[in-house]
Amino acid sequence: MKALLDKIRRGDRRSLGRAMSLVDQTGDQARALQDHLRQSTGQVPWWGFTGPPGVGKSTLIDALLTRLRERQQRVGVVAIDPTSPTSDGALLGDRVRMMRHAIDPDVFIRSLATHHREGGLSDAAIHCARLLEVGNFDPVLIETVGVGQNEVDIASVADICVAMLGPGYGDDIQLIKAGLLQVADIVVVNKCDLPEATRLLKEVREELEFDSSTDGGDEVRPPERRCVGIEAKTGRGVEELVDQLLALDAAARTAERRHHYARRRFRGEVSRSVLQAFEQALERELNEARTDDLLARLDRSEISFDAVVAELNAQALAKAPGEAPGK
Repeated sequence: MKALLDKIRRGDRRSLGRAMSLVDQTGDQARALQDHLRQSTGQVPWWGFTGPPGVGKSTLIDALLTRLRERQQRVGVVAIDPTSPTSDGALLGDRVRMMRHAIDPDVFIRSLATHHREGGLSDAAIHCARLLEVGNFDPVLIETVGVGQNEVDIASVADICVAMLGPGYGDDIQLIKAGLLQVADIVVVNKCDLPEATRLLKEVREELEFDSSTDGGDEVRPPERRCVGIEAKTGRGVEELVDQLLALDAAARTAERRHHYARRRFRGEVSRSVLQAFEQALERELNEARTDDLLARLDRSEISFDAVVAELNAQALAKAPGEAPGK
């Protein structure tokens, strides 16, 4: 394990790719690597990008890569795609959109599938970001598959969170209110060459002003969250966004904030793993013969619905702890 990590630190891209494949597996070797990564990383800020599918996240990251490389920064990207229903792999392959950076030795882009995680993040994504940190990539960018009412996991992972919106997605203000303001350090409105973007920018800024006046929020989130209008395809407004991101990045490197982000990241990782273990145990319990008996008794009104739920919950809880995924 030490030899593999030493190669990654020295810039061996093949070893980095091999380690990223390993952390997505089960077994003692994968767990040993995951545990080592948890304890040996956490000093590099991670930038998270979330927003509706098709809003332009990959196009924006492509533009950011260009500008960060102009500043001589080595950049790692974890691009999370929807999971293929046939192969269980990444469906879209965001690396295609960033192909012009693929030959740059100071850029490393890894596409990952969600593995059907509702929040758009799997444990593998977190470990891959840690491996990029080991490989001396700084900053590390994480692009999620999208957001919805419950898909804000990126807030428990990223040190800086960028929520991206664009005109033409129906009731845009509902997207804003679906948890985005609570997780975002910066709200980016893309496609500002379209006339509808002016209205969206105004609505976002009004919501941000109202939100900052009524909710203290996360103690390390900025009290006045920023809103930037851009055109990712042409690059208009991207330079301003880079400046704001780098300012937040500098602030995120204090010892106090590093400690806070590490604790929050561990808390989110533990929560996801515990929930996954419980869901797996419950699924197994639902396939047991005794569950069929419970449901038959419910159908005959011999037992209450709440009693069935309580019984299944107790059985799943009894099974889950010893079968946690260990990730």
